[in-house]
Amino acid sequence: MSLLIIDALNIIRRIHEAIAVPDGEATVADTLKSGLSSFKRALKTHRPTHAVAVFDHGGRTWKHELYEGYQANRKAMAQPLRDGLPTLQHELNEMGLHWISIEGIEADDAIATLVEKWCKATSEQTIILSTDKDFLQLLSAQVCIYDHFKDLWRDAAYVQAKFAVMPSQMGDLLALMGDAVDGVPGVDKVGRKTAARLLRINGNLDRLIANADKVGGQVGVNLRKGMEIARLSRQLVSFKTDRPLGLTWKMLAQVHAG
Repeated sequence: MSLLIIDALNIIRRIHEAIAVPDGEATVADTLKSGLSSFKRALKTHRPTHAVAVFDHGGRTWKHELYEGYQANRKAMAQPLRDGLPTLQHELNEMGLHWISIEGIEADDAIATLVEKWCKATSEQTIILSTDKDFLQLLSAQVCIYDHFKDLWRDAAYVQAKFAVMPSQMGDLLALMGDAVDGVPGVDKVGRKTAARLLRINGNLDRLIANADKVGGQVGVNLRKGMEIARLSRQLVSFKTDRPLGLTWKMLAQVHAG
């Protein structure tokens, strides 16, 4: 038994960005066709007993209320592509893959909620299909992340090799280094390598902030100035899992032929 969670717009946007032609009906059609093929391939590859595709609804969420700069500079999805999503979602209905898009709930939060509920309900595996580095925080013996485009498992060894921290430290790393794409400010002039070094020494963000006076040089100055920003950023890269999704496991059950 396993649950496959597809970060739908992560897949769709990556496909669309790889098509090096102006937006238009043909481009959208190609993107949606490739997206549908990707979803089918994921089901065939992983053969989950349960599966769901999670779409961002768009609009404001609790993170926008917390920080006005959140995703302020993020490139909006091309309108022709957004207009084409209902066609894709209809195709998902036809192939028996349940999908959700809930107003006021970011896809990340919905995915984290599904992971939490699945892990409480069973000891079986759940797979997140996404290239979003925020999900690396969720990695565990039970929670796996698969890069659909590189056919690569993003596991603890991947996190260690790329970010030089453990999965449990990823949220703190992202809070320190920030994320320009999502408008997460981070601490001024603290990049990935510096953030990783500070976390290796201190273990986590709370302990680092408690020991900020012991951090020397300009990094220490910036850290002491940016402690509240670091705390805010930590919230912005976290997940809220307290909103109902209106799902049952029976709704997500898959039937495999052959």
